[in-house]
Amino acid sequence: MPKKYYGIIMIAILILLGTSLYLQEKPLNKSVLRLHVIANSDSLADQALKIQVKDAVVEMMKKEFAGMDNMEQARQAALEDIPEIKRTAEAVVQANGYNYPVQVSLGEYQFPTKSYGNLVLPQGEYQAVRVTIGGGEGKNWWCVLFPPLCMVSSSEQGLSLHSPEEAKVSFKCLELIPKGAKFRTSNH
Repeated sequence: MPKKYYGIIMIAILILLGTSLYLQEKPLNKSVLRLHVIANSDSLADQALKIQVKDAVVEMMKKEFAGMDNMEQARQAALEDIPEIKRTAEAVVQANGYNYPVQVSLGEYQFPTKSYGNLVLPQGEYQAVRVTIGGGEGKNWWCVLFPPLCMVSSSEQGLSLHSPEEAKVSFKCLELIPKGAKFRTSNH
């Protein structure tokens, strides 16, 4: 076979390999697992309770997701942990003197565009662990459980890459950020 055929065959193989690798990458909304906590109401007390529930759930899940490398592992762990997540949230609710019911589910939910400091997640449907406190009529709080972006901050905003005191992001965490996540730059 002439050399030019070898060259054409090699180019075709490289194109097919590149296309295969590109198609294997999951879109952002299929690569992250979010946490969504909905307060009973918009009262200051219920909003404060929501943050306490969020903190307890994040602390519990931090241990669970520490060694995970992919979304499917994280989703499976969250599914198995629903009873423990519910017990954790209920304990916080009861410890604060409330008798609100707590519902925990894992599903695909619509989220608006959300900015975590310089990281922007576009609007869309995402897999999420949803914790609803009481009637679930209040403002909500969300973050990304996997890769573990809400694990680095306990603030109302979730992750902030702008303030090093607020967020400490490891290289491993950055490697797990899926394709499609956008970072904003500020000119302060």
